[in-house]
Amino acid sequence: MTESAAPDRHRGPPAIAGRADGFSLIELLVVLAILSLAVTAGSHTLLGATQDRRAAQAADALAAEIGRLRAEALRSGTRGRLVYDPEAARFLSSRPGAAAIATAGLRVSLETPPSDRPVPGEIRLLPDGGSTGGRIVLAGRNSGVVLTLAPLTGRVVREEIR
Repeated sequence: MTESAAPDRHRGPPAIAGRADGFSLIELLVVLAILSLAVTAGSHTLLGATQDRRAAQAADALAAEIGRLRAEALRSGTRGRLVYDPEAARFLSSRPGAAAIATAGLRVSLETPPSDRPVPGEIRLLPDGGSTGGRIVLAGRNSGVVLTLAPLTGRVVREEIR
């Protein structure tokens, strides 16, 4: 057998006439559509987890700030205030130097008993250690936290919601 008549073992099957090797445009578009669906589903899951974590962090910060306001009210004999500003999506404390507690991206509900407060959404910590009481609900996508402020003692009780 001559060299030119020997079968070529390195070549694959012959190409179909009129068709080049590779992927068609339709095949590439199908793969891109599947990838975009997977990315979209994954991003919604991550966004929900991020909002849930943000709700827990905001609840921790609020509980700590209420504790500081209560301690300051007991020490100084003056009232402390925690006010929710829904337009800016944040809680503001009357304690000097206290940073605002952001709640952007969360569903926030503040329930306070009716009283003579000039500012709606205000919780007061009193010089005797008590408070005006109230309930703060911070919800993310899948879970949240409820902070209940006892009127008699000014203590915060935290409850996770699913």
